[in-house]
Amino acid sequence: MRLGLPARLAVLVATTLAVMSFTHPLWNFGVLCVVLGLAVWQRLPVAAVWPLIRASLAVFVLVGFCAAFATSDRVLHDPAHLQVLAQWGPLRFTVGGVLMGGTFVLRMLAMIVATWTAIYQISVDDVLDLAARWRLPSWLSILIGSAMAALPNLARRHEQIRQAQQARGQRLDSGGPVERWKANAAIVVPLITSSLLTAESLGVALSVRGYGAHRTMTVMHDVVRRPQEVALSILVLALGVCAVAGRLAWGWGRL
Repeated sequence: MRLGLPARLAVLVATTLAVMSFTHPLWNFGVLCVVLGLAVWQRLPVAAVWPLIRASLAVFVLVGFCAAFATSDRVLHDPAHLQVLAQWGPLRFTVGGVLMGGTFVLRMLAMIVATWTAIYQISVDDVLDLAARWRLPSWLSILIGSAMAALPNLARRHEQIRQAQQARGQRLDSGGPVERWKANAAIVVPLITSSLLTAESLGVALSVRGYGAHRTMTVMHDVVRRPQEVALSILVLALGVCAVAGRLAWGWGRL
């Protein structure tokens, strides 16, 4: 069953609350498994999230490595985690530091998967309908919808300009870093110009359609709330709140 946008946002909020509450990697690994399980249950192509993860591998390694050396002893409550594995000057490589590095990596993984699950195959109309039902300000709804529509268009326009420059004999991938930067600078000017023209066209279209004439927006589709989605939203939000309460009251997921 594919969840609607409100239920997906509830999963994203609950995931954020859980991963920010737990500092032990095993607990965050459990949160990641739950999010992946929900994605599989929705029959989403989980393999499609791999390019996002692969693009962040360098960040994962850097964050995990820095956390392993920079974790303060004050956040480590188990004496076994204070064991020093290696030391270079003032930098100490402790067991707790390794665990904290794993926590940061798992937090980022869980947030990437949860965010991808929330926005997968979500259209601008879905976002605008939800904003209208929640009575959000029209300017905020237009801002969110325009951003969602603009990013894919910018990526597509960037690739078109890049191909046009290469067809004209421009070498974009040869030479050193400075030469590549100068060559790719030729893409920036037409990209900014076309973006400004698109923004002007969007402003004219909004004016013609009476933007700002009413405080609320018109809902494009009938609201259909499935009981299963409502129940799941309440459940995951309750679990997120329980994660925060358990961390504060009983120390769940603490190193």
